Amino acid sequence: MTARNVKNAILPKLLAGSRDGLPLDAIGATDPLQALTLAGQALRFDRPAQPSQFQIDDPILETAEIMPDQARKLLLRLLSGKNQTLAQLSSAIVRKLAERKLRLHPFDLPKLEFFVRANAESLGAEALAFSERETPVAQKQSYFAADRLNDENWMLATPAVKAGYIGGRRASDPDAARALVEAAWSSENADSRVRLLGAFREHLSEADAPFLAGLEKDRAPRVRELAHKLHLRLPGFNGDNPALRNALERIKVGKAGLVFKKTALSLELPATVKSHGTIAWLSETFSSVGLESLADALSMSVEAIVAAAEKQSTLLVALLLMATQDKRLDVVKTITDRHLLDSWEAFSHIDADILADYNPDMLQRWVEYVFRPNRWTADTSAWMIHRTAQWLDGEATENLFKNILQSTPWQSRLKDPARIDAHVADSMAVMCPPSLRVTLRSELAALEPAKSGNATLFLDLMDSLETAHA
Repeated sequence: MTARNVKNAILPKLLAGSRDGLPLDAIGATDPLQALTLAGQALRFDRPAQPSQFQIDDPILETAEIMPDQARKLLLRLLSGKNQTLAQLSSAIVRKLAERKLRLHPFDLPKLEFFVRANAESLGAEALAFSERETPVAQKQSYFAADRLNDENWMLATPAVKAGYIGGRRASDPDAARALVEAAWSSENADSRVRLLGAFREHLSEADAPFLAGLEKDRAPRVRELAHKLHLRLPGFNGDNPALRNALERIKVGKAGLVFKKTALSLELPATVKSHGTIAWLSETFSSVGLESLADALSMSVEAIVAAAEKQSTLLVALLLMATQDKRLDVVKTITDRHLLDSWEAFSHIDADILADYNPDMLQRWVEYVFRPNRWTADTSAWMIHRTAQWLDGEATENLFKNILQSTPWQSRLKDPARIDAHVADSMAVMCPPSLRVTLRSELAALEPAKSGNATLFLDLMDSLETAHA
C-alpha cells in the first residue's frame, strides 16, 4: 500500500474514530494505534501540493574577485556601523573597488549594511540583492555589469547604470542613443529621466532638436529646465534665448584707456542682489548662456571678451562659470592665470554638479586651474581643503597635492594640530595620490588619533586594494 492509499483509505477513518473496514493487514498493522503511527510516518514523505504560481529570482552572477583578506579587515575597521561622517571615504572606496574589479565578501555584507545600502548600485549584484532582500519583488532593481549591457537590456538596469550606458552610446552613435531613450522615456520616473537627459550634454546636434522641444511639456520641472538649457545650446540655434537676452541687459560696453582706447565690459547687478547673493545670481543668470553665443551677440571673440573684462571681477566670475559649463578649460586657465587670482572663492557656495560631465582628467585640470593652493593665504580657511576634495571627487595630481601640502592653511595648522578637523584629514587622504601617501602618513602622525585615525586607515586600505592581483 502506498503513502497515498494510507492517506486516502486509512487516515480519514482513524481520525473519525471508525474501526470497521480498516485494511490493517494490507499495511502490516495489528491495531488502529499502530495504523495511525504508520499513517503519520507516511505523511512525512508525502510531497506538498505544487503552488499554482511562483517567483524565481534571477541568478546572481558576479565576475569580480573578492577583495583580499587584509583589505577586508581594514574595510571592516573603517566602515562597520553607521558612521555617516565617512561619506567621502566611502565614495572613494567604491571607486577603487570598481577600478580594481573587486567586490565585498558575502559574509561582510551584514557587517557593512549601512555602507552597502548607500552604495548598492555600484557594488555589484550581490550587494544590490542584499540591500533589497526585504523589498517587494515588483520593486526590486535589476543589476547589470557595464560589460553585460546592450541595446536590448539596458533599460532594466539601475538609473545610474542606464545613464552611463546612454552616455557611452551617445559617444559612438548619438542618433541610436536618442532612439533608445525615446522608446523607454514614458516608462522612466522623473529622476531617471533627468539622468538620461543629462547624457545628452555631449554630442548635441540639430538632430536632437525635435526630441528636446517635445520635452517642454514634460510633467517634471527638472526635466523641462534641463531640456530648455540643452535646446539653447544646440548648434545653430536661432530661436528666442531669454537667458542670453537677460545677460546682455546687464553687460555694459564702453571704452577705456587715455591714448589707445579699447573695449571695456562691465556687469551691472540688480539692486535687489546683495553681496552674499551675488554668486547665486551669477550662476542662475549665466548658467544657460554659452560663451560662443555671448561672443556672437557682442560681435567679439571669446578671448576679446575676457580681455575686456580684466578689471571687472564680477563679470570675470560669470565668464568663468560659463567657461566651466562649456568645458573651455583654455578660457578657465586664462581667467585664473591672469585676471581672477582668488577664483576658488567663487565656487565655495556652488554645487559641484556643474562638473558632472567632466572626465577624471578634465576634472583634475579644472580643479588645478581654479583652486590654486599656492595662492592660499593665512586667512584662507582650512575648510577650503575639504571643498577642493569635494570638487575633485577623487585623487589629485602630484603637482596639485604637493601644492596643498605646502599651502599656508595646511602648514599653519600642522603647527597647531588641534586646529585640524577630521573632515580635513579625511579630505587629504582621499585626494592623496599613491606616490605621496608616505609623506601624508608622516604628517598625519602629528595629529590626534581621533582626527587622523580614519584617514590613516583609508590610506592603508587603498594600498591593500592596489596591490591586489599585482
